[in-house]
Amino acid sequence: MPVAENKNLNDKKFWLIVVLLLTVHAAIAFDVSRKLTVTHDEYWHLPVGYLALRTGRFDFDTLNPPLIRIWAALPLLFTSAQTGEIENFKDPGEYGNHFTEANPESYEFYYLLGRCMMILLSVATGLLLAIWACELFGDKTAYLALFLWAFSPTVLSQATLVTQDLAIAGFFLLTFYIGWHFAKSPGWKWAVILGVVLGLAQLTKFTAILLVPLLIAQWWIVRFRNKEVVAIDSAKMITQKWVVLFLISLFVLNAGYLFQGTFDSINSYSFQSPELKRLHELPEWLQSVPLLIPRDYLTGFDLQRYIMSQVHPCYLNDQWNVTGYRSYYLMALLYKIPHPIQFLIGIAIAGLHLPSLRNGKQNGRIYSVLLMPVLAMLLIASLSKNQLGLRYVSPIMPFLFLFAAQTVDTINLKSHRIVSGLILLSVCLTPFSLRFHPGHLAYFNELAGGPVGGRYHLLDSNLDWGQDLYQVRDYMKEHRLSEIGLVYFGTMRPEIMGINYHLPPEGHPEPGVYAVSVNFVQGRPHVVRDGKGGSHSTDIGAFSYFRFFEPKKHLGQSIDLYELSPADVAKWNRAYQQAMQGN
Repeated sequence: MPVAENKNLNDKKFWLIVVLLLTVHAAIAFDVSRKLTVTHDEYWHLPVGYLALRTGRFDFDTLNPPLIRIWAALPLLFTSAQTGEIENFKDPGEYGNHFTEANPESYEFYYLLGRCMMILLSVATGLLLAIWACELFGDKTAYLALFLWAFSPTVLSQATLVTQDLAIAGFFLLTFYIGWHFAKSPGWKWAVILGVVLGLAQLTKFTAILLVPLLIAQWWIVRFRNKEVVAIDSAKMITQKWVVLFLISLFVLNAGYLFQGTFDSINSYSFQSPELKRLHELPEWLQSVPLLIPRDYLTGFDLQRYIMSQVHPCYLNDQWNVTGYRSYYLMALLYKIPHPIQFLIGIAIAGLHLPSLRNGKQNGRIYSVLLMPVLAMLLIASLSKNQLGLRYVSPIMPFLFLFAAQTVDTINLKSHRIVSGLILLSVCLTPFSLRFHPGHLAYFNELAGGPVGGRYHLLDSNLDWGQDLYQVRDYMKEHRLSEIGLVYFGTMRPEIMGINYHLPPEGHPEPGVYAVSVNFVQGRPHVVRDGKGGSHSTDIGAFSYFRFFEPKKHLGQSIDLYELSPADVAKWNRAYQQAMQGN
């Protein structure tokens, strides 16, 4: 199988460029990390990870495996951070409440430490991306793949948050990279390494279960009727290696949970999800057989499947439904990926079909391996009812960048002058997507209308995840406001930041100064804090009356500021009455 010679990996120039790009990426990400408010899920991910480190328990919140939470919380062991109360709560956000209450002067610093650990993972993923790109296509492709990773708004937004999304993207890439080498040279070394990596991936996010069938598919893609791969062990020996690597991955998974509940049987569980409830229909003797899966892992997987089976409001192109959109993730890619990168992907796709754009290094097996996880994840996610953000398909990003980056070998100003010029222009324009710094989480491209226009296409973690609350605090200080009307999408408590607030009325406006998260402006239902220590759920459109008014100011990209006068409210009332009479 033709791949670039690895001599580039021993070239000082190669490593100088790679280190430079990774340093720039880390610097940008760090600046983002220190400027944004603790976001929606981060609020409990870091405290739960710290609790796991301090107590050795993983049942505080089983909805996500513990590895990345623990990784992010590691620096806290060397600080005076307190966990707060540790009894179980129905709402994971309660762990965030107790953590911030226990560390009122230092919690922002502790979350920053956790974010720095995520930046390290992003740097490691970028490094791996460059190495594999160099092995497959050469150093130029490696530079471009890493360049796209380093300056991608999607990557920068995920690399600066204590969540599993960036990490699972890295583990997908690493698993496929090791799986690629195992398929080409299936020795025991690669089998053992692959088993360990596969187990770590399972400890990162439940999405990693997809890696099992994808790895098997990759094996056959690389080896089926491939004369360039030397025949090796017998089918029996190959089977043994696969069995051993899966057993190793299972061991790593159990070790990650400290083997807690590893041998519990099916009849000891009370499953919630439709899929796992069927296990109780098995014969009694099967239900009493010990399982080789950690209890908290299986409980968490069951909870996730239960949540995914529930009705969720989904938003696409200014429309709501509860069944999801088959085109959701394709549209998210259309709106959230910068146009220069989209163009490079388009050229790469065209190169699969147009001989004139082929560079001589193309190989159908390589492209099948790179595109298989992309297509599989997009298909599965598109069939889901729980569509809350592009982050749910984050593992496709490194594969898309690697696929797009090999277009650099298409550049030939003599035979492909126009295409070559457009490729070079796309590369030069890629950093332009950083113009909304530090608001990369809310990035939308020009087609979508940028962050301001993005609200009419996508919401939730695509745009508003509670990252701009600090701007409300700064605005109040600047204008000497003692109180403000606030409806905030994040889980962070505004009062701990010194924000004195009350909840705007639902369904109708009243005069006053209001800061409103874009999610609520567009009608998203969610749990809201009332400023009095309580909270409650809202319906779709509870605060969408704010769409009638022009915001005075955008606080970051995710919060609108309104100053409503009695005349503004009267104007809304007249318009409302006319609309009701028209109906």
